[in-house]
Amino acid sequence: MRVSTHKPALRTSVAAVRGALLTLGLLGGLQAAQAEDAAVAALTQPASVVEVGIGNTSDASAKAHEYDGIKRKGSFFIGSFDLRGGGSYDSNDVTRWRIWGLDLGTDNRSLGIEQSLQGQGRISISYEEFQRNKADSYQTPLLGAGTNRLTLPSTWIVPVVPRVSTTAANARGFSTDVTNSNALVTGVSTAPTAAMLAQAAAMQASDLPLFNSVPLGTKRTAFTFNAMVNFGSRWDATASMKHEDRLGLKAMGTVTRFTGGDTSTIIPDLIDQNHDQVMLGLNYTGDQLVVQTHYSLSALTNNVSGMTWGNWSTPGSANNLQTMSSAPSNALHQFGVNANVRFTSTTRLAGSLSYGRNTQDQAFLTDASTPLVPTASLHGLVVTKAASLKLSSRPVSGLNLAAAAKVDDRDNQTPVNNYAFYDAGELKSGTSVFTAAYPTLGLGSNANINANRAYSKKLTQANLDADFTIVTGHVLRAGYEANKITRGCTGSWIACADANTAKEHSLRGEYQFSALDTLSGRLGVSRADRTVDYNENAFLAVVPMANVSPTGAPGGSTAYGTMTGLGYSGYGPVLGLNPLPTAGTAAAFFFANNNALPNALYANQNRISELIGMRRYNMADRTRDKLRSSLSWQAAEAFTVQAGVDVNRDNYGHSVYGLQQAKGWAANLDASYAASDNFTLAAYATVEDQRSRSAGNTYTANSTAVNVNGFTAISGGCYGTIALRNASNKIDPCLDWTAENHDRVTTLGLAATRKNLLGGKLDLNGGLSLSDARTGNATNGGNYANNPLAVAGAAAGTVAAFYIAATPLPDITTKTVELRAGARWRLDETRSLRVAYLYQHMRSSDWAYDGLQAGGLAGVLPTFEQAPSYTVHTVSLAYLVSFR
Repeated sequence: MRVSTHKPALRTSVAAVRGALLTLGLLGGLQAAQAEDAAVAALTQPASVVEVGIGNTSDASAKAHEYDGIKRKGSFFIGSFDLRGGGSYDSNDVTRWRIWGLDLGTDNRSLGIEQSLQGQGRISISYEEFQRNKADSYQTPLLGAGTNRLTLPSTWIVPVVPRVSTTAANARGFSTDVTNSNALVTGVSTAPTAAMLAQAAAMQASDLPLFNSVPLGTKRTAFTFNAMVNFGSRWDATASMKHEDRLGLKAMGTVTRFTGGDTSTIIPDLIDQNHDQVMLGLNYTGDQLVVQTHYSLSALTNNVSGMTWGNWSTPGSANNLQTMSSAPSNALHQFGVNANVRFTSTTRLAGSLSYGRNTQDQAFLTDASTPLVPTASLHGLVVTKAASLKLSSRPVSGLNLAAAAKVDDRDNQTPVNNYAFYDAGELKSGTSVFTAAYPTLGLGSNANINANRAYSKKLTQANLDADFTIVTGHVLRAGYEANKITRGCTGSWIACADANTAKEHSLRGEYQFSALDTLSGRLGVSRADRTVDYNENAFLAVVPMANVSPTGAPGGSTAYGTMTGLGYSGYGPVLGLNPLPTAGTAAAFFFANNNALPNALYANQNRISELIGMRRYNMADRTRDKLRSSLSWQAAEAFTVQAGVDVNRDNYGHSVYGLQQAKGWAANLDASYAASDNFTLAAYATVEDQRSRSAGNTYTANSTAVNVNGFTAISGGCYGTIALRNASNKIDPCLDWTAENHDRVTTLGLAATRKNLLGGKLDLNGGLSLSDARTGNATNGGNYANNPLAVAGAAAGTVAAFYIAATPLPDITTKTVELRAGARWRLDETRSLRVAYLYQHMRSSDWAYDGLQAGGLAGVLPTFEQAPSYTVHTVSLAYLVSFR
C-alpha cells in the first residue's frame, strides 16, 4: 500500500501543448507568461520524480492489509522513483527513455525500464511483485506447512469425547465445555466419570499446544518483456513475454474415509506455480483496411503434484498418510486474426478468426489401492475455434445500424475411459455386483467405477442493434440477440449434459436524452428468455455400470434399461411404499420399495441422480428482466448531482427444486461541489439489495420400520405415526424446504481537497467511507428427529420422533470504516513533503466460523480461524523531489 501516492506526469502530444498555450493566451501580463512557462515545461519536458519516506502501521491484520503489500506491524520504507529522459520534443532526437520503481518498501513493488524511438518502436522490461494476505488466524497441528507433505507430531493423541466413546475419534473433544458436560445414556442425563474427565484433560493438554498459527496468502512475482517495431507507416510487429511465479498457502478442505466415516482436515495447501505467456503479433494499418494477427502461448506448470497429510482421527496417524492430487499442468496455443474494412465513411465490416489447442498430459497420481487406471495420464485435448463478423452502417443521418454473428466452438477431444477407485482412501469391503465385468480386479462393494466426460460446448449467436437520433439530444436505441448453446461429450456412452440444448432470445431498448445543457439521463429495459432441453439422466454418463447387468438382476436387466423401459429417472417412481413393485421384476430389483436407484447398482458411492424437477440454475429455463436508469443534473456551475437506479429480476419458473428466483436493485447518489480550482467536495451513497429463493427436498427412503424402540407416535409433521411416515417418506411434503437469502450493502462516502493554502505551499485532502453489509436468510420446512428419550423402559406414550421446523441462521454482518487524510507542503518548486494518515476499522460476524472452533464439529479438525475484525492506524511521511 502506498499511503503517500505520487502519479508521475505523462507524456503529452504536441497538440495538447498547443491547446494549453491557447488557454494560457487568455491570461494577461507576467502571470500568463509564468503560467505558460510552467505548463509548457510540464507537458513537453516531463519531470523525473524521486520519493523516499517512512510509514508505520499499528497492526499486521491480514484482512486490513490484504492487497497493500504490508505483512508486518511497525515501520516500512516508502520509496518510488520515475526517471525520464531523451531528446526534447522540439529536437531531432527521437530517443525517449524511462526508468521507474514503485512501492519499493512493500511486497507490491515494481521496477522497469523502457526505451523508445518515436515513430520507430519501443522496448520495455519490468519486474513486479504482488502479495495477497489471506488470513492470519488459521491454526493447524500439522508439521511441514510450506511443503506438500504434512505430518502430525509424534505426541499426537486422537481426540475423543469420553462420555460418548472412549475410543471413537471426535474433534469436539478439544472443548472442555463438551467433555465436562453430561450426556444422555439410555435416556438419562449422565455426568462423565472421573476417568473420563482425566482422559479428556490429558488429550487436551497434549494436543492443543500443538496447534500453530500459519499465515495464509500468496505472492506473485512476474518478469515482463514488451517490444514493438514499426516498419514504415503501415506495418508494425509486437512481441511480449511474461514469466510469473505464484507461491503461497491457502486453506483447503480434505476428506478421508480411511476410518469408515467422513473425516475432514483443513490443510495449508501449497501453491507453487509458474505461468509463462508469449504473444507475437503482426499488424497492418491502411486507410480502409486494418489487419491484426497474433500467436499466443499460455503454459501453466504446477510444481505441486499432490498434497499428503496425516489423518488426525486414526491411532498412529503419523504413519497413516492420505494423499490427493493437485491441479495439473497444461498449455494453450492459439492463433488469431482480426480485420476491419471501411467500405465508405459510414459503413464498416469487422471480423475475427481464432484457433486454439489446450493440452493437459500430466501423469496421474495413483497408488496400489487404486484398482483400475487404464492410462498413465488424461491425454487431454480441447480444440477451440471461434469466428465473428460485424457489419455497421449509418445509412442516413441520425440512424446507426449493426448486425453481428459469432460462433465459439469448444471441442473436447479427450479420450473417455473407465476408472475404478475407492472414495478418499476408504478401505475395500464386500464384493462388487459388477465382478463379472472386471473379473481380475477383485472389486469391493464400495468401489466406484466412473467414466470421465469430455465436455464440449458450442455457442452460436446473432445480434441486431440500432440507434436513432430523434432530435438533437434525444436518442433511441434497440437491440435483439439470439443465441444457442449445444453441449455434449465425445466418446460418452450416453448424453452427458444436463442441458443438451439451450436457446435464449433477448430484447433491449434505451432512451437517452440531454436538455437545457444541465440535465441528461437514460432509461433502458431488457428482457431475455432462455429455454432448455433439460436431461435429468445426464449423470448416467459418469456411471457406465448403469448399462451393465449386475449380479442378481432379473433376466440380465440393467439400471438404464429398466429406467427407460419404465420412464423413470434415477430418482425412481414418485410413490410411497405402497403399492410395491412386483417381486422378482427389474422394477423391484432396481427400485426396491419405490426408492431411488441404489448407489451399488451403478457402482458409485455418492448419489448423483436428481430430484424430479431439480434444475441447475445455469442450465434451467429462465426469464431475465433488467432496468437501468441514470440522471445527471448540473444544478449550478460548481454543483453537480448524479443518481441512478438498476433493477434485476431472474425467474426460474420451471424449477421445482433448485434456484427459483433471484432479484435485486441498486441505487446510487453522487454529488460534487467545486467552489474553485482550489476547493472541491464530493459525497456519495449507494445501496445494493439482492434476494434469492431456492427449494429442495430432504430425500429419505421409504421404509417398512414401524417404531422406534417400540414407540410409534410422531409429534408434528405430516404423519402421526412412524409406520405412516416411513411408508410415505419419499412423497412426504413436510420434507420439502425453501431458503430465501437476502444481501444488503449500504455505503456512504465523503471526499474533499483544498489546495494552495498558506501562499500556495499547502494542499490538503481527506476522505471518509462507511459500509454496512448484511446477509440474512429465511428458511421454511423441516425434518424429523428421533426422541433421544424414546428408549427401552421409557414411559408408555413416549413420543417416538419430533418434526423440527427449520429456523434461520444468524445474520452475517460486516461493518467497515475508512478514514484518509493527507497533506503536501511545498518547500520550493522542486521539493515537497507529504504526510498521510489512514484509519481502517472492520467488525464482522459470520456463523460459518463457529464450525472451525473447538467443540464445533465432530468430524472436522478445528482451525480456530476467526471472522475478520480489525482496527488499524497507518501513518506515513515522504520527501519528494522532481527535476528535469
